[in-house]
Amino acid sequence: MIRTFIAIDLPERVQRSLDNFQKELQTLKAAVAWVNADRIHLTLKFLGDISSEQVSHVQASLAQVAAAVHPFRLQPAGCGAFPSVKQMRVVWVGVRGELDPLRDVQKSIDSTLAGLGFEAEDRPFRAHLTLGRVKGKQHLRLLQEALLASQNFEAEAFDVIELVLYKSELRPEGARYTPLFRAPFTGRHV
Repeated sequence: MIRTFIAIDLPERVQRSLDNFQKELQTLKAAVAWVNADRIHLTLKFLGDISSEQVSHVQASLAQVAAAVHPFRLQPAGCGAFPSVKQMRVVWVGVRGELDPLRDVQKSIDSTLAGLGFEAEDRPFRAHLTLGRVKGKQHLRLLQEALLASQNFEAEAFDVIELVLYKSELRPEGARYTPLFRAPFTGRHV
C-alpha cells in the first residue's frame, strides 16, 4: 500500500519566502513542529493508503481533470491557525488570487475520484499552506500575537500549471514526499 495525496507544488522562490516567515515565527520558541519549507504544498485531496492498481486509476483520473484546466495564478497571503488563532492546532498561510479555478479543480478531483470509490470530502475546501502543527502550550501567546500582527504577509504570486500525485512516507525526521505523477494543465477551466 502507498500513502498518497494530491497537491499543487510551490516554486522555490515561494518556498524561500515561507521559510523566511517561519524563521521569524520560530524565534518565538513556541511548541510547534514546523514543516520544512521544501515540503510545503497546497493539498487538494488526501487519499491515504492505496494499492498500486489504484495509483494507475488515480493517475488516469488526474490526467483527465488536468486536461480540462488552463493554468491559473495564486498568491500566498495572510496567515492564521486552525481551528482559530485562540485555539491553534495548525499554523498556516492563506492563498488568494484565482480561487474559482482552484475550487473548481478541487471539486473536479473530488467528484472524479468518488467514481473510483474515494470518499468525497464533506468539509468545505479551505485553501492553505501548512507551516506547522502545534505540539504544546509553550509560548503560544507570543505566536498568537505574531500571527495577528502578520496578517499582511504575502509571498510572490505564481502560476499553477499542474497537479501532482505524491507518495508520503512518514519518518522520524519528518514526512518525505515523492512525486509519483504530474498532470499538466492543458485545457480550459472546468
